[in-house]
Amino acid sequence: MAKSKELFNDDSSGFEFVKEILEGDPTCAINFDRLQKQPQKGYIIFEYLLCEEEQKVNPHTSHPNRYWHKNAQKFISLFQVSRDLPGILVLVNYAKKGTKHENKVKVIVVKDIDKAKGITDSKETDMTKDKFKVWFRKLNKESCQ
Repeated sequence: MAKSKELFNDDSSGFEFVKEILEGDPTCAINFDRLQKQPQKGYIIFEYLLCEEEQKVNPHTSHPNRYWHKNAQKFISLFQVSRDLPGILVLVNYAKKGTKHENKVKVIVVKDIDKAKGITDSKETDMTKDKFKVWFRKLNKESCQ
């Protein structure tokens, strides 16, 4: 098994650097939260969607179609990249550790998108954080082979 380094820090400094360089210009790019290649599934693009505690929704009830009008281009672009690779787009709804809904995770495997209507075909699975951890760690280990 090819060993990679453990995760220690996020790359928010890269985000901040590009933000500074663009000086408020609209971006014509998207950031990937996670890209990995699994032997059987191929490339998997993960996009993590934080549900803030003050929102009326939680990770199990939130869905990108609820705010499609605000973030459509991000999801359309991620889906297009998943098709071009080819690969799979996986959206993960979660809440911060220590909040009321921290144990809720929703995994949305996006199968089709309509640019105007939103996600039109997907496989959605509500999980506990522990169940997600088992699934995700297994997938991660398989990707290291």
